Amino acid sequence: MEPLPMSRRRLYLIAFSLVFVIGLPITIFYADGWRFEPGIGLVKTGGIYVSVSDANARITINDELIGESGFLQRSFYVDDLAPAAYVVRAEREGARSWRRVLIVEPQLVTSADILLLPEEITLTELVLSGSATGTRATPRELFENMRTQFATSTASTTLPVDERGGIQLVIEDGDILAQWTKEGQPPSVFCASPSLCEREISVKRFGGEALDARFFGNGVVYRTKEGGIYFAEIDIRSTPVAAQIYAAEDTDMRIIDGALIIRSGDALYEVGGL
Repeated sequence: MEPLPMSRRRLYLIAFSLVFVIGLPITIFYADGWRFEPGIGLVKTGGIYVSVSDANARITINDELIGESGFLQRSFYVDDLAPAAYVVRAEREGARSWRRVLIVEPQLVTSADILLLPEEITLTELVLSGSATGTRATPRELFENMRTQFATSTASTTLPVDERGGIQLVIEDGDILAQWTKEGQPPSVFCASPSLCEREISVKRFGGEALDARFFGNGVVYRTKEGGIYFAEIDIRSTPVAAQIYAAEDTDMRIIDGALIIRSGDALYEVGGL
């Protein structure tokens, strides 16, 4: 094979040099998170990370399916997203739809924990004996212990009424406040966007004046002066999950041995599904 002419070798060298000179900055920009968006130009991208505790949940971002949770797959990460507001939805058979508007900022990850409430929250009356529909026999010692715990007052107070993982609940002027007590940036539920966070947010979504609040499951249960028992998700962002559990006068609630128990008059009910 004859060697390439000098002129052609120079041409190849110039071409490879141009490719290197042009391609290197593009590679560096891409690795640094820059992307070209039509109509906008060069922008630095961010990402969204969501997790869900339930299997068989379909997760979409702006109506585009990003995955379905399974036995092992419970979290999803989407990167290279231009700074903007994104609508994240999760749907699962037998559960209420979950929706959240998440703000993506340059070089930051916006996160959210998906909370899927059942379509129906069940109440089972606790009785000493019998097998009527909607009732469950309860040992007398446990039954009397529950009644004793309901004899203890939980009057409204501005002192913390419950605490979990650096978040404390305070009842103030009938509202329920979640306060971040640790140093550093609060978790994402306190942040309208990754760079805009509060250290105190309201939890109560509806109902009247709050008298008591407790952490339960992945949210907060509370009772009101008017007699309602409610569940609410802690999140400053749009459409946090909330549901009425029970509505009647002369009601109270306690968390006993990990179960949510409601007293209504002389009857005791255990809440299921939360």
